[in-house]
Amino acid sequence: MAGAVQAADGVATPDGTDVNRLSLEELTDLKITSVSKREESVGEAAAAVYVIDGADIRRSAAETLPDALRLAPNLQVQQIDSANYAITARGFNSKETANKLLVMIDGRSIYTPLYSGVQWDVHDVPLGEIDRIEVISGPGGALYGANAVNGVINVVSKSAFDSQGLAVDAAFGEADGHASIRHGGLIGEAGAYRLYASGLARRSSFLPSGAETGDELEGGQLGFRTDWRLGADSLTVQGDWYSRSIEGGPVGGDFTGGNLLTRWTHAIGETNSLELQAYYDRNIRHDLSGLDSDTQTWDIALQHAFTAFEAHNVVWGAGYRFIDDEVISPPGSIAFLDPEQRDLYAASLFVQDQWRLRPDLTLTLGLKLETGTFRDIEPLPSLRLGWRVNDAAFLWAAASRAVRIPSRIDRNLTFPGFLEGGGFEREELWAYELGYRGQPTDNTTLSVSLFYNDYDDLRTADIGPGFTFPLRLSNTARGKTWGAEVWGTWDVTPMWRLGAGLFAIEKDFELKPGSRDISGIASQGDDPQFQATLRSQLDLTEAVDFDLSLRAVDDLRTTPAYVEADARLGWRLNDRVELSLGGANLLGDKHFESDNAGVRRQVGRTVHIGLRWSY
Repeated sequence: MAGAVQAADGVATPDGTDVNRLSLEELTDLKITSVSKREESVGEAAAAVYVIDGADIRRSAAETLPDALRLAPNLQVQQIDSANYAITARGFNSKETANKLLVMIDGRSIYTPLYSGVQWDVHDVPLGEIDRIEVISGPGGALYGANAVNGVINVVSKSAFDSQGLAVDAAFGEADGHASIRHGGLIGEAGAYRLYASGLARRSSFLPSGAETGDELEGGQLGFRTDWRLGADSLTVQGDWYSRSIEGGPVGGDFTGGNLLTRWTHAIGETNSLELQAYYDRNIRHDLSGLDSDTQTWDIALQHAFTAFEAHNVVWGAGYRFIDDEVISPPGSIAFLDPEQRDLYAASLFVQDQWRLRPDLTLTLGLKLETGTFRDIEPLPSLRLGWRVNDAAFLWAAASRAVRIPSRIDRNLTFPGFLEGGGFEREELWAYELGYRGQPTDNTTLSVSLFYNDYDDLRTADIGPGFTFPLRLSNTARGKTWGAEVWGTWDVTPMWRLGAGLFAIEKDFELKPGSRDISGIASQGDDPQFQATLRSQLDLTEAVDFDLSLRAVDDLRTTPAYVEADARLGWRLNDRVELSLGGANLLGDKHFESDNAGVRRQVGRTVHIGLRWSY
């Protein structure tokens, strides 16, 4: 649950009243949509969900979307170099294995079919335009389909109606910084628009020796959003275009892309609605290594929500996605995708029923059927039970199935004489969860989630009979993980809130009989056994606030445990101007966060001065 709420201009409400934090009651009643694909309060959601709201981000030292995701205690974030991150929930983290987390921006999936992950070096959102980020740890396959295995992230931007006027947000340090400008206005009596431009520069990462790698990131982004309210209908049209450049290092190159999304919603009475969403996305990459890729995605989805027999809140829908993916290896490369160009598709149908058995007890049954390239029809069921014990306590339990479908690398990567493609099938998860959410006292909140995950058909690299080459990517591993996620808040005084989080995991993986895997089940990733976070939000005066975040991360196979701190001091000069001093990774000059094989990099300390101005 989040800790603060932000006014539309990022500094104060239109009447000049500063809004710093949600009350604990408001935290419980905060509305989300990602758990059930319809609006519900956090306090009634039968899932492990954490919400980062706009003011949480404003009061942090975050400069990019991955930085902001560190605020969620149920995510594990590893920065690999200046631009790349490995982000996951409930394990399987590393650049190559963080492939079980579905990430969406305003309902648009940013999954890459190349390796089933997210290219964090190109996907970003102006942080001042984010309304909230809904982070669900645990499977979401019954609603979102394949690859929503260990969690779902949905970044929700503000409506154009909430982004009126002119606003500037900038922060600059010795080696990095960001700046954005936004202008919003009305279109007649029914519409509103927002235009923005942003730029970003990130400092180089460091070699194990401490020398800079030269992988500085620079980039810019342009975008717009329009919203229309036409009686029972609402319409959103939005789009973005970006360009990124990484000067050197093992992942350098030039990357461009853009997207266009439209969403129409028709309200039918107070509880029923019909929604149609479609988007186009393109991502073009030219790596310094000579690898070129061009991925185009077309997606359309229909959703209908209605109430039946008073006790049943039903949502059902269908979707179709088509991807034109082309990956061309450097001339003379001995490893390549075969074929280089491939058309991919996914078609799905889902239904979910929230059945209120009695006023305090809700049973949610969901099922998604999905088919597409590389797999037959996959049934993805879920069952969730929520019990409102009293006004201060909510218990929930869930059981669900999810799968990760093969990526292009899984099925088409070929290295003649060494690696042969074509043998990998989908990975499977059966997950079981138990949770509590509530207010133990008048000034505290607490969320506890326990999970047990049973994985099958995990990816392996199997050598041929008699230990002969070529290798084949196969599905001859299985395993179990179990653990806990705990977070809560304590209002020490009306001016001071503390928040804490703890994530702990245990893993037990094994090879199936007959497996000839030589990778050591590398697909399980590399995860710390625990991660602890502590955040202090202190209003020193009505105009000055100080925020401090600490995180302690256990060691990986070759990376030692570390403790780091981020901090920000903000001063609102008036209703329209705010100055800040912020910094990240303040406790050490530089440190490792990832065991990424072959390209181990350290990330360094950053300090910046910021300005937010609105008119």
